Amino acid sequence: MYWIKTERYFISKAVVFFIAAFFVFSSFVYASISSSKNYKLHTALADGGGSSGVSKSYNSENSIGYPLSTNVATGTSYKIYGGWLPAQNAIPDISILAYNDGQATFDNPLTLKWAVTDKDQDPQRYYQVQISKDNFKTMDADSGIIKTNSQHYTTPILPTTEGYIDYKWRVRVSDGYDYSGWETAASGFRLGTGKVDMPIIWAQSAPGGSDIPSKLWQGCGDPYMSWEYPVTGVKPIGYSYAWGDLPDNKADTQGTFYQTPSDLLGDGVRVFNLKSENSAGNWGEMASYELWIDRGSPVIGNYSPAKGSMLASDRPTITIAASDDKSGVDPNAISMKINKSTVDAAYDENSQSIVYIPSTPLSEGSNVVSIEVADLVGNKTSQVIWSFTVDTEGPTGYIIINNQDAVTNSVYVNLVFGASDSTTEVASMVISNDGVFDNEQWEQLKTKKENWMLTPISGTRKVFVKFKDTAGNESEVLSDTIELIIIAPDTIITSGPSLLTKSKEALFTFRGTIDDCVFRWKFDDEEWSIWSKDTSVSKKDLKDGNHYFKIQAAKDVNKNSKVDIDEIDPTPAERTWTISETGVIKPTLEKKRPFKFWKEE
Repeated sequence: MYWIKTERYFISKAVVFFIAAFFVFSSFVYASISSSKNYKLHTALADGGGSSGVSKSYNSENSIGYPLSTNVATGTSYKIYGGWLPAQNAIPDISILAYNDGQATFDNPLTLKWAVTDKDQDPQRYYQVQISKDNFKTMDADSGIIKTNSQHYTTPILPTTEGYIDYKWRVRVSDGYDYSGWETAASGFRLGTGKVDMPIIWAQSAPGGSDIPSKLWQGCGDPYMSWEYPVTGVKPIGYSYAWGDLPDNKADTQGTFYQTPSDLLGDGVRVFNLKSENSAGNWGEMASYELWIDRGSPVIGNYSPAKGSMLASDRPTITIAASDDKSGVDPNAISMKINKSTVDAAYDENSQSIVYIPSTPLSEGSNVVSIEVADLVGNKTSQVIWSFTVDTEGPTGYIIINNQDAVTNSVYVNLVFGASDSTTEVASMVISNDGVFDNEQWEQLKTKKENWMLTPISGTRKVFVKFKDTAGNESEVLSDTIELIIIAPDTIITSGPSLLTKSKEALFTFRGTIDDCVFRWKFDDEEWSIWSKDTSVSKKDLKDGNHYFKIQAAKDVNKNSKVDIDEIDPTPAERTWTISETGVIKPTLEKKRPFKFWKEE
């Protein structure tokens, strides 16, 4: 039998049912029975109503009556408060107002909110909130039963990770008579740390085009940049980006792509920098994507042999300067031809030059070289073409003395030359009286040379010549001969000052080897005197130092009243001496005169 305490009266179960039946028959009483696995509750209305019930266990959730009375009836399966129940109690209803959209949030702690409605207009007197990330198997937060009419709850700091954690929460309230059931925020919320991860960046040649690898040379100058946020859940609210600079804390886009303008980037190493902002206003660390852009062709510089050059070798080393300051010259993309035939040229990275040495001799004459070079990206130069001439054979030619006369009386003769080359041109020549070509100098090619001086010795004289073409090839030594009979006198100094003297005056006497000679002379750097029959000459007021004197004899052999060149002694006589008060200046030794002889016919 169950008892309900009302106004100090204890009513048995039989009496309750009797009264309930009475009211039912009189249409004033309503009675019902609610039952469950854990309890059975009889609810009746009798002049204000009341409730009674039984349960396998009891707590504040299934206690009956208004818990203000100190008169409590208890048993192993019930707890009944004494006093009149004001009426049948309506259980409060709850509406979730916050953090039930499944969206991510960086708020931590959070303020959970709900709204309570009660048909009896009873105020909320208690609430309890629980938060769980495993569907309430375990609790990450539990407020416990809190006596307050406040309809919000601020959580403690909840656990987070670098990503997001899905949380659900639930709340129940009591109006002082009954508790509502749990009202669950089934969608809950996703809680993150507030930290913003770096985006992951890609580069493509175009939307949906081929990928552009990072830190490898390539030829796309207007890459299509795209990215994604690496953490699942809520996405950043904006992105800031910059080429070659630090992005500012101002969002440039909410999208995840950027088409680089075609005129923005130059060739070289270019870096795209990107960072993102979350809904909490936090900016993440910067992500970078480094592109190496090379749209320029290699540079071809100087080459050897030079354009239009003449070579005396048929296996010259051919070199072409080639460089690329971005991706570099591709050694396997060198296209070189000589006379339209492809050859294998090597690339020397250290000297940055292309080198080719012919394995077979090049042809005589003009040889045409063409070359194209590409870098490792595939940028190719325009074709460079030039030519040079190979000439390995020397010129041919001749020399004629005095129109091939057999005899001459003059040491001065006229020479005529002729030379030709089958491939190039004859550029220079060198003449010698002895054929040794040791001290002789090359000179520009001439067809005539007048007054060439033979070795001033009577007898058979020979003149030698060599020719050289523009390629540097020399001809064989060519020569011609003539018989020289010298008719000009020889000059002899008969007296003069001592080699070392204090005298400021010098007196010289001289003569010719034949009669009726005329003479001309000069002291030091003076000009030659006029021809004279005098056989002596003096000079006064000479200064201290070294001095020299030259005298030259001549005779008008052909009686034409003038001195011709072949009538002059070709080797003037010379004398040197020194004037000094101290007598310590060493004079210059007298030069030896060449040996002369006269041949009689």
